[in-house]
Amino acid sequence: MSFTIVFLTIISSLIFLKLRDISLRNNLTVNSEKRLLISGSLVILFLITNATLAYPQSLYWFIFIGVLLIGVVLCLDILKKETLRFKNLNTKDMIMNVLFYSLFIIITQIYI
Repeated sequence: MSFTIVFLTIISSLIFLKLRDISLRNNLTVNSEKRLLISGSLVILFLITNATLAYPQSLYWFIFIGVLLIGVVLCLDILKKETLRFKNLNTKDMIMNVLFYSLFIIITQIYI
């Protein structure tokens, strides 16, 4: 259980650092920052409850899709800006981003 707590702390810190980076990069307004923080907090809360509570598989996917949809609705304008930034990256950086986030998701799903 202690490994899970340490792992969740690392994942949560990484998510908050990325949210802060997105906020600074896009010069977000206070309302947009709040929406971004709420979306990130929902994802972190989902990861924590997923690690501590045993969900049935169908409920797990229902909650996961709900959290993602709420996050997309709250941060649609920020997602558009980040998508344009991603499209403007050179090929090497684009591949590195895709590989990093894919690995991040895979490792999170393995350990939680």
